Amino acid sequence: MKAIFFILLSYVSFSAIALERVAWSQGQEIFAELKINTERKILFPEKVRFAVKPKYKDLFTHSIIDNVFYITAKSQFNEKVTFQGLTSSRFYILQMAVSETSTKSGRPLSIQLNSESSSLKEIVTKDAASKKALTPIDLVQFASQSLYSKDEALIESKSGIKAVNIKKREIPNFYRGASLNAFTLAGWSGGGLYVTAVKLVNLTPLNVVFNPCNVRGEFYSSTPQFNVLYPANSRKNFTVVYMVSKKPFDISIKNRRVLCV
Repeated sequence: MKAIFFILLSYVSFSAIALERVAWSQGQEIFAELKINTERKILFPEKVRFAVKPKYKDLFTHSIIDNVFYITAKSQFNEKVTFQGLTSSRFYILQMAVSETSTKSGRPLSIQLNSESSSLKEIVTKDAASKKALTPIDLVQFASQSLYSKDEALIESKSGIKAVNIKKREIPNFYRGASLNAFTLAGWSGGGLYVTAVKLVNLTPLNVVFNPCNVRGEFYSSTPQFNVLYPANSRKNFTVVYMVSKKPFDISIKNRRVLCV
């Protein structure tokens, strides 16, 4: 009886850890979030191998058991790692990046082939349906209310949105074409997206009209609280911009291209 109870308890504990499932596609990169000193398990549809580069020893520790790759980040990095299947010879390209605000690093990542994805269609559909209720607009509205509502009772409750730890710091060269200082304020995640509030302060004696095309980074959208930043000597010399991204903010900001092309 004790043995049966132990087995059932183990099953429940394992099931409670939700898998992050991604579909493999030829030539497409699979993004894997990591966190320093947190082991992440990556499950492949077959046994794999990969070429170990000398620099990896300073970036992460790893091990491979059958079709499972275990990785623990030791320092900050954003690295493309290629694996090859021992049975099919297909290549699996993983873009691994370390983020202290990651919400997925503690979950096993399961790479699925098309046939496997089809067998899990019902599970994936349910998961997608639960996330469908949240949109970038929902995230921005929630972030704005969280920062500017004087009464917490006025903040519209949104299931699935949670705060993420954001290090408050200055972001050099965040905005192109004007002398604006940028500082991170707070961040949230939900529906598979991230939203980060960034304060911009005008250092010039002129009005500056916010232009989302001047923002640097890999972002989905950029929404300002106020469109105009008044001169430096004004009490209204700032705005707060809500940056929506598919990746954690500290990873998205590493791409220095401008938002519009």
